[in-house]
Parts: sequence; structure tokens; C-alpha cells
Amino acid sequence: MAGGISCICGAPLVEEVTERGVYPVGGGPLIPFSRPTDYVMCESCLRTYNVRSLMARAETAEAIESLERLAEKVEEAEQG
Repeated sequence: MAGGISCICGAPLVEEVTERGVYPVGGGPLIPFSRPTDYVMCESCLRTYNVRSLMARAETAEAIESLERLAEKVEEAEQG
């Protein structure tokens, strides 16, 4: 995953989210999901995020990072 996921207040939510669970900020073992309706709560502002929305955010971040790397490679090829 491309870095951690942050809350809209700016506080970090999780280091990584996968289909199986989340890795907490600061390290630690995977916290498995019990069901697809699980939530993650921000420690700073107490806003809650549905697991599915976090997974979508992670996938979007990965896609953006992949496109940025591709653009850099194309730019390097054009210059070199």
C-alpha cells in the first residue's frame, strides 16, 4: 500500500489496510476483520470509517502511485 491512511482531521488511522484486516499505526500485528461492516475509529477526533471505504481509499492510493511511477518512467525515457 502507498503509505498509511489518514483521517480527514489529519491524524493517522492505519498503516495499511488489506482484505484480511488492518495494520495499526506505529506497527504491530494485523488486526483481522470480524465482518465486512467493521469500523476503524480515529483516536484524535473519534470519527469512524467503514472498512470498505478504507479499502477503496487504499486501492485509489495504490493506483495513483502506480500511475505516478509510470509517468516518471515515460518522462525519463523521453529525456534519455
